[in-house]
Amino acid sequence: MKTKVYIFLAVFCYWAVNAQIHTPSGIIQGTSGNANVGIGTGSPMAKLQVDNGNILVRNFANVDNQSAIMIAHSINITNYDTFGTSVRTITESAGYNTYGLQFFTQETHATGQTEKLRILGNGNVGIGKMNPTNKLDVNGTIHSKEVKVDMTGWSDFVFKKEYKLPTLEEVEKHITEKGHLVNIPNEEEVLKNGINLGEMNAKLLQKIEELTLYVIEQGKKNEKQAGEIEFLKKKLLRIEKVTNSK
Repeated sequence: MKTKVYIFLAVFCYWAVNAQIHTPSGIIQGTSGNANVGIGTGSPMAKLQVDNGNILVRNFANVDNQSAIMIAHSINITNYDTFGTSVRTITESAGYNTYGLQFFTQETHATGQTEKLRILGNGNVGIGKMNPTNKLDVNGTIHSKEVKVDMTGWSDFVFKKEYKLPTLEEVEKHITEKGHLVNIPNEEEVLKNGINLGEMNAKLLQKIEELTLYVIEQGKKNEKQAGEIEFLKKKLLRIEKVTNSK
C-alpha cells in the first residue's frame, strides 16, 4: 500500500512540475519555476508561447471591450528566436491614450526590443513616433507607387473671367517686400510646419496657370508688335522708293 502511495506522489509531483495536456492537435505543456505555458513547445520562454499556430481572442457578449483587450498584455511571435515581433497593450497610465497596441521587433525573443509601430485608442497610428496626432504619423521615408489626395477645390478659378490677375509690377513688389510669391508659404513656415501636399499642389498649379496667362498675354503683345514692325518696314520702303525716284 505504501509503495502505491509513493508511486502516486512521485507521478503527481512530476505532473505538477511539468504538466502536459495531450490534445488531437498537439501537446500543451507547463514548466516549473516561471509558470510558463507552451503550446506546441516543451520549453516556453514566456507566460504563453505558441509555436507554429495562430491565436484567436473573441469578444463575446459577456466580455466587455476592456477585458477583451487586456486579456493579452504581451504577445510574442518568434521565428526560431532569431527575429520576432511582440505586441502589447497601452493603458492610460502610459500617458498617450486609453488602450492601444504597440508593435516591437527584436533580435532575440526576450531582449533588444525596439518599438516600430503604435496604434492608439483613438485610431491614430504612429510608425517611429510614440504619440501620433494624425491618423498616420511616420517618422521616416514613405515609398509608394502612388499617392492619392482628396481635394475640396482646385485652381482653375484662375481661368474664369472674374479672376483678377495680378500685374507683373504687383508680383515684383510682393517679391521685393516679402521674399516669396503671393499665397505661397515662406521658408520659415515650411521648415516649422511642413507642407500639405494637396494644398501646395493646388497653389503651385495656381502659379502655373497665372504664368500661362502672362505668357499668352505676352505672346499677343509680341504678335501685335511684330505686325506693327512689319507695317513700319513696308512704309519705310515706300518712303525710300519715293525719295530715290526724285
